[in-house]
Amino acid sequence: MTSAGDGIETDHEKLRSMASDLRSSTDKLTKAAQAVPPAPKVSTSAEQVGHTLSEITKTAAGLIAGLEDTAGKIDASDGSYGQVDNTNADDLQRQAEDLGPD
Repeated sequence: MTSAGDGIETDHEKLRSMASDLRSSTDKLTKAAQAVPPAPKVSTSAEQVGHTLSEITKTAAGLIAGLEDTAGKIDASDGSYGQVDNTNADDLQRQAEDLGPD
């Protein structure tokens, strides 16, 4: 679809597919972030290993949240494109009716 005069094009199905792909791309990451592996039993490095695992888990959670946010913005933009398209169609219809038959 193209919005009149502004050159913006969108394919609603591709937008929906992109959002869906982003959400499903984190499925395995979500499971991995929820199951922290057991820390090795080495007293000299246990604190560092624990800290590293904690940071990895936080990073995974941040990545998941970021991808979900992006997918949500794609969903919102899809709705915006649809609204713009509908508004332009209404405007064109009104203009055609105002001009009437020649």
